[in-house]
Amino acid sequence: MGCPKRAIVVFLSFLGFLVLFGFRTVFTMVMVYVIKDNDNDGVTFFKECTINGTAYDLQLDWSVATSQYFNTAYFVGYVITQLPGGFLAVRFSPTKIFGGAILISASCFVILAFSMKYSPIIVFVARFIQGLAEGVSQPAMSSVVSAWAPRSERAGIVGFSFSGIYLSTSLASVVSGAATCYVSWHAGLFIYGSLGIIWSLFWFGLVYDSPMMQSSLSEKERRIFEEEGSKVLVASASVAKNIPWRAILTSRPVYALFLANFTRSWVFAMVLTEIPQYFADAFSLNVATIGFLTSFPPILMSVFVILGGVMVDKLINMEKVSITAGRKLSLIIGFGSEAVCILVLAFAKDYLTASILIIIAEGLAGLSTAAFKVNPVDLAPQYSSVLTGIVRSGVLGASISTAIAGTLRQKNIQSWQRIFLITGSLHLFSVVFYSVFGSGEQQEWAQPTYKTLVSDSESTDYGSVEKNNIDVILTVHNDEKEKLEHHKEIPNDVYLSDDKAT
Repeated sequence: MGCPKRAIVVFLSFLGFLVLFGFRTVFTMVMVYVIKDNDNDGVTFFKECTINGTAYDLQLDWSVATSQYFNTAYFVGYVITQLPGGFLAVRFSPTKIFGGAILISASCFVILAFSMKYSPIIVFVARFIQGLAEGVSQPAMSSVVSAWAPRSERAGIVGFSFSGIYLSTSLASVVSGAATCYVSWHAGLFIYGSLGIIWSLFWFGLVYDSPMMQSSLSEKERRIFEEEGSKVLVASASVAKNIPWRAILTSRPVYALFLANFTRSWVFAMVLTEIPQYFADAFSLNVATIGFLTSFPPILMSVFVILGGVMVDKLINMEKVSITAGRKLSLIIGFGSEAVCILVLAFAKDYLTASILIIIAEGLAGLSTAAFKVNPVDLAPQYSSVLTGIVRSGVLGASISTAIAGTLRQKNIQSWQRIFLITGSLHLFSVVFYSVFGSGEQQEWAQPTYKTLVSDSESTDYGSVEKNNIDVILTVHNDEKEKLEHHKEIPNDVYLSDDKAT
């Protein structure tokens, strides 16, 4: 239909993250409802749940601490597969890995809808499996973005693709809150499980690992990727073998990015999984009202995620700021504002003030996506999934966050003050650290290993080859095209990877 193929990739990525991260919110909302220990009859904007006392109702004699253990199991699994996910995306198809992650997690949701009421052990195992599956999603997507994002559109494409993460909370809060109260206790599980399975079928059929593997790519779009593409090699054993592990693990920009991801995961997990419980403990709100209030911050964040990416791309393309300055500026404004708002949140006295602070914090935090989500592609396009896997190991912060919340949390506002003060202070420290040690430039160790293909005296015929019969990948500088066409001089910057690439 004439739609750029990269637009299709971006749109499906957005929908994938919209569903994937909605899983977390749906599960949290279901737990808030079914656990008897929670008081769901307090302040409400909505009528009382109509399923109360019917066959569609469910009340479990579990404690709130039990639900915290379910979240901890999920985040432990999520941490375990971050680095392996980055490696797998270099070795195997990143698109298949991303799609498979959502398919597996969605299937677990459908299983939970039937089996949750029988045993907490079933829930614990299912959440751990979901964590393992979802842990590979962002490293894999980093490889997809590295291949499909032209240099001048990098932050914007990342912003659009990943904005589904933040809008997911808003949509899932409203859908699961209303569905739980007015349809059945497990309606949210069925809805999101089904959506994930359907999405994965479209993803597998429409998205390829590289633009050059897309047979219907227009000539105009092909030229864009030839001029501004990352020129990364398709995932293979050879590429995986040459990962510069030592250089990556001793890089200060990587450590700065890791800390930013660690504290962001800490904060995001708190907002996603703990804020609903905070509203229930501190202000005795019911589940539908909580879903309504927690739907606003992600909406504003999604807007700033997209605007932030477009604005930073524009500033860099206009040469108003360097790539490094653009990345640092977006992170300072985004995460710095979020950290301050969380510190102030510790002293909020009513749920409206708390809601406004959370909306501002999460909204402005969206600007930072143009920094910490794009940065792995800046530092190492070829190994962006590996870098993403390493820095995304910072989701350990999410596990620590939920564990601390489970330990400190009591049904009063004072316990939540301690949680917010710890969170805000740590987040502010990471902003300062990234401001000093962060970078937006491609690192010296980030180049794949090559060896010379031909000498200056040799002459080679250059022509097109069929996609299924490619044995080598040639990288030719644009300013040498005329020389190559006349076969008079073969430059030394024509290379062949160490062994055959896809």
